[in-house]
Amino acid sequence: MNTNVNLVLPKDKKFLEQQKRLIIVRIAAIVSPMVVGIISLIIFLVTQAVNPVSLKKQQEETINKITKLQDTKIKLFIVNDRLDKINELLEKRRNFSDDINILLSKTPNEVFFENLEFDNLALLLTVYSASLRGIDEFINNLIDMAEKKEVILSLVIDTLTFDKDKNNYSVSLKSKL
Repeated sequence: MNTNVNLVLPKDKKFLEQQKRLIIVRIAAIVSPMVVGIISLIIFLVTQAVNPVSLKKQQEETINKITKLQDTKIKLFIVNDRLDKINELLEKRRNFSDDINILLSKTPNEVFFENLEFDNLALLLTVYSASLRGIDEFINNLIDMAEKKEVILSLVIDTLTFDKDKNNYSVSLKSKL
C-alpha cells in the first residue's frame, strides 16, 4: 500500500482567493441591507423633520412673492413704455426757447413785449414803444425773418394803436410758425 496518502486537501492560491471572495460577498450581503436600512431611516427622519405642511406654506408664499414681482415687472414695463413715448413727443416738439431768443435778438432796445403767445403753428405778440421808428424797425426785422423762413413763415398786423395816456404805440401781430 501507499504510505504517502495525504488526507488533508491541499490549499493552493486559487482556492484561497476564492475563499477570500466568498468572505467578501458574505460580508457585503450582510452589510448592504444594513446600509439600505440606515439610509431609509435617515430619509424618514429628514422628511419628518421638514414638515410637508410648512413646505407647502413656504411654497405658497414664494409663489405669491413671484406673482407680486411679476405685477411690478408689468407696471415697470408700462411706465418705461410711457416714458419712451413721452421722449418721442419731446423730440418732435418744437423748441420755443430758441425761437424766443431769435425773436428777442431782432427786437430793438426801445421796443418792449406786452404779450407773447406761442401755439404749435402760430405766434401772437403785442409790442409797444414810445417811437414809431422802433416798431417800424421791429416789423421790418420780422418781415426779413418771414422772407428767410427763419422762425416765422408769414406775418399779419392785427392792430396798430396809440395810447395817449401812456404816450406809446402798440402793435399786435400774428404769425405762422
